[in-house]
Amino acid sequence: MEPAKYIKRILVDNISELTGLSAEHIHALYIPGTDKTTTEPILVVSEIPDDSADYGNDTPVVKYKRVQIDFRYPKNFMKDMEAIEDSVESLLLSQRVNCFSNAGHILSPDSQNIVNTLKFNYTKEEI
Repeated sequence: MEPAKYIKRILVDNISELTGLSAEHIHALYIPGTDKTTTEPILVVSEIPDDSADYGNDTPVVKYKRVQIDFRYPKNFMKDMEAIEDSVESLLLSQRVNCFSNAGHILSPDSQNIVNTLKFNYTKEEI
């Protein structure tokens, strides 16, 4: 399964453990035209270049996968963004998906949304 779909599945399957998120606003790779919310956070899981792999007999036995999650909040969002992000990070950590970068919140000039990007890595055994 592709990394973005794998992480999206973890998030959606465990939505009850996530603070302030709805499954219908969690997407892999892009935001579909049908998601037009202006009041709720939207998450977009996308893939970034893999880290490396471990080999045995010239065959990959472990691949180190990476994904990023873009958190998009309405400009006037008043709920605790950090609590939402912490709940996602905690859930993924329980699934052995580790956060290695938190870009911090910015106001996107093109969309006028508050955006934060968290980057994660995990291992995928090939055997």
